[in-house]
Amino acid sequence: MPVPEGDTLCRFVRAKDWSSRDNRPKPGAFKQHRLSVWHTSLLAQNGIALSDLCIGSLEGSGQAFHTAGDYLRIAAEASAIEQTPFAVQVEWRSEDDSVGEEWRLWRYAHVQVESVEGPGDFLPEFRRQLALQTRSVVAPESVRG
Repeated sequence: MPVPEGDTLCRFVRAKDWSSRDNRPKPGAFKQHRLSVWHTSLLAQNGIALSDLCIGSLEGSGQAFHTAGDYLRIAAEASAIEQTPFAVQVEWRSEDDSVGEEWRLWRYAHVQVESVEGPGDFLPEFRRQLALQTRSVVAPESVRG
């Protein structure tokens, strides 16, 4: 089921994928074949802070925020720039095993951004624009000090 376009989603960003110079994620933070993101309002409604999910491999991670609509719009823009058919879907993934064991407790808020048209991997321009067009960011702990 699609996520409403106005809903805010959080992508965790590891320190290696953070540009201290630009104070934002590097495009590599969005390199995966499918992006795991988290629905911020659902977590907040249940009294869960995003930092509660920064466990295991995500310990100390930063955060990048986009709306579901941002992902769709940026995919269309990247498609036009690279002149390659490309589209994504932003779908709830709370019922399948796409979330790691450590995060199962919060799977009700798990969302995936997946390519549905074009190359299986995300276009480089899509990743670049996601890094440039974050609505807000929180730097990884190691960068914060």
